[in-house]
Amino acid sequence: MSTLCATADLTDVQRDILSTVRHFVDSQILPVATELEHADEYPADIVATMKEIGIFGLTIDEQYGGLGESLLTYALVVEEISRGWMSVSGIINTHFIVAYLLQQHGTQEQKDKYLPRLAAGELTGAFSMSEPGLGSDVAAITTSAIPDDGGGYTINGQKMWLTNGGTSSLVAVLVRTPEGKDRPHQNLTTFLIEKTPGFGEVAPGLTIPGKIEKMGYKGVDTTELLFDGYSIDAAEILGGEPGRGFYQMMDGVEVGRVNVAARAVGVAHRAFELGTSYGPAARDVRQTDRPASGRPVPHRRDGHQGRGRTSDGGPGRPHQRHR
Repeated sequence: MSTLCATADLTDVQRDILSTVRHFVDSQILPVATELEHADEYPADIVATMKEIGIFGLTIDEQYGGLGESLLTYALVVEEISRGWMSVSGIINTHFIVAYLLQQHGTQEQKDKYLPRLAAGELTGAFSMSEPGLGSDVAAITTSAIPDDGGGYTINGQKMWLTNGGTSSLVAVLVRTPEGKDRPHQNLTTFLIEKTPGFGEVAPGLTIPGKIEKMGYKGVDTTELLFDGYSIDAAEILGGEPGRGFYQMMDGVEVGRVNVAARAVGVAHRAFELGTSYGPAARDVRQTDRPASGRPVPHRRDGHQGRGRTSDGGPGRPHQRHR
């Protein structure tokens, strides 16, 4: 734990949660984070422990088996987790967004069906908006869901940059539907797709080719999501009505940004910890013992690196270029 000030006015429950998470980070994440990051290995044991201690149900209402905690508690938990390894915060971010979408916009049947399993970690959530070449230009997506003769929909298209695509088991996917096609943003619908975790064809007509290689953000998988005649029941439309997907997803993205902001604080927190632990030891090492560009670094008794000294022992001046 660093010397940074703690958040004021926390409840005893919040303090207990943060104490548990802090111990978990110190004992189970920090010792393995560097190795897993470089190996780009999914932290299965870490995820299993997070499920056991209730992190996957942190903000889900108690009636569905969650802890019913606030966004503030969630942000502080994400900060602690990111202090250990930022990638782990991405694993719970998409899960949290799906749970939030269900609590805010789902039908009662959808809440009863999915929220208890999300709270227990039996399901892991992910959400998908982006497509190749479009980034987050949601209004331009082309993946479509067309009504079929059986009262359901058939989905075709390609989604991109799906965080936790391979490891998730419940994905909220934004697609284009015929309803509201003449009204901007009202022809987009969110479907809830339950699937088998893994890669390849995870359901008839639904394929996850494999992980997309990234320069950073290792350990958490990022994937494509390919639909080829995938059939889904109309009951899996989030909220039960087509055409509301844009507003639902924007709501989810807004709360997802809480996670992203808290990550930054957690990473800075860890940098502060490492910096303060290094500082006292560094003061015991004379600067003259640490060469810079092959030459000893000038050392002054007042602790500052010198600019050099004149031949008579007086303070030197930076060299000036002759004009």
